[in-house]
Amino acid sequence: MACMRRLLVFALALLVLPACEEAPGDPTPTPGTAATGSPTGLTAPSSSLTPTPTPEPSPSPADVKLPADAPRSVDEPAAVASIAAGDLTPLAPPGAEIGFREVRADPFEEVTFTWRRGDDAFAQEQGFAVWQRSDQTWAAVYAFTDKPSKGVLGISTQVGELTGDDVYEYLTFEQTGGSGACGTWRVIASSPGLAREVFRRTTCDTDIRIVNGLLEMREAVYEPEDPHCCPSAFLTSRFEWDGEAFVLVSSEEIPAGG
Repeated sequence: MACMRRLLVFALALLVLPACEEAPGDPTPTPGTAATGSPTGLTAPSSSLTPTPTPEPSPSPADVKLPADAPRSVDEPAAVASIAAGDLTPLAPPGAEIGFREVRADPFEEVTFTWRRGDDAFAQEQGFAVWQRSDQTWAAVYAFTDKPSKGVLGISTQVGELTGDDVYEYLTFEQTGGSGACGTWRVIASSPGLAREVFRRTTCDTDIRIVNGLLEMREAVYEPEDPHCCPSAFLTSRFEWDGEAFVLVSSEEIPAGG
């Protein structure tokens, strides 16, 4: 009887085994089901000037960095009329002095300006702001502010076409001084309802300009024994906007005095 029970168990095991076997190897991945990650092919090449992240479709608090007491929008009829007459005071922080200004009426209404306030010329609060008008309301769409502790001595601005959309961009430089003329460069691009920073770099011994639709950078090149006053050469590089970044298109190094 015990032998018959063992034969019955063995027979049942043979019936179960085929259902427990696994197909050899892993299943072939189905197209479009790769693991989630960063998109490929979107990393800027090493020779590019990587832009800052693209903001959301509408301005967010991170895009509009203004002092706490500065206006974010203006719709009072008298103030709107004053702005139309060329007085930008209603758009600036209270007590601020306006420096550079640029007024655009086409293809959309936009006002851009630098400002500063404070009695100490070496410790002033300074900033740059982009405002756009929709109907009877002006709204700040982009701004940066430098606190007095940052030691910015001035903000210079160039205007020119860089992105191929026939809308001028703004190239700003926040000068912090020093023997190397140090500071921060930014490129701000505008579109209806939005302005965004597409480039930022802090440098010394460098000059950046808008030249014939390109971003041109001239940097001092020092050999190990060069004093700071006298670099051995200057490297001029030119960058073109490719829709995502400024990509190197040419460069040349010229000996100092050459």
